[in-house]
Amino acid sequence: MTDPIDVSGLIDIHVHCGPSPFDRRTDGYECAREAADAGMDAVVLKEHHLPTAYGVPYIDRLLERDGLEIDVIGSVVLNYCNGGFNPFAVESAIAYGADVIWGPTIDARHHAEQTGSLGAFLGVDAGAEYEDQDGISALEDGDLTDDVRLCLDKVIAHDVVFCLGHLSYEETVAIVDYLAEAGHERIVVDHPNYGVTDLSIDQQRTLAERGAYLNFPFMGLSPKYSWISSEELYANIREIGVDRCVLSSDVGQQVNPSSPESLRILGETLRSEGLSEPEFRTMAGETPRSLLFE
Repeated sequence: MTDPIDVSGLIDIHVHCGPSPFDRRTDGYECAREAADAGMDAVVLKEHHLPTAYGVPYIDRLLERDGLEIDVIGSVVLNYCNGGFNPFAVESAIAYGADVIWGPTIDARHHAEQTGSLGAFLGVDAGAEYEDQDGISALEDGDLTDDVRLCLDKVIAHDVVFCLGHLSYEETVAIVDYLAEAGHERIVVDHPNYGVTDLSIDQQRTLAERGAYLNFPFMGLSPKYSWISSEELYANIREIGVDRCVLSSDVGQQVNPSSPESLRILGETLRSEGLSEPEFRTMAGETPRSLLFE
């Protein structure tokens, strides 16, 4: 019998928490505590609406009170409630300690085109304020908008991670190129197999070659969402290469397990397909550490 996958020392670069309009299984403190109890090194807290960076100092105080050690990383998602591609929001979030900036997700124009819905997500309806909105796009007449460039310039200047969110391939390529041409290496393309992002292997390979990392979450294998099989995920990682891939959980929903348990299941599943444990630890530990801390 093989030893179980050890999640100690791992880093979850994509996990959702409350408070949130969505029904989350934990708040930020509870999420961090579960990860700390499992021996993980860090979690990046994501929320589609308000920045999580503002709550991190309070989470840290509670963890210190309880004698727990883990790095809790705050972020902001550039959806409408944060002004979309708003350089003021980016600067403010970074000043509050955000080390990860996400592009638009549920408010992205591409998200609406793929799902038929803007703002509404996971059972939460969009308000009347969405009625006259087309969704947030990074491009105008094929070029990055001035506000997008200002946001990316702040990402570069502060050397933080930029995750692409739910943008289209065309938007993603343009942003990856802009960042890479400036020498910025902290670039992550989220869940490339998800029905919204839906990137082909060739598109993924192009993004990796241009400097991005591809983030494959447990969420894609979870019983509720299951947008990719374990065989397909393993083959996808082999096509791109372990050195350009990241593994995360993307959990926080009531139907999914905790961050550490999700990573353990993801690791066990990929190991059953042929992935080695050192390769798993590279994608779920060493590469996220490099993106966030080195």
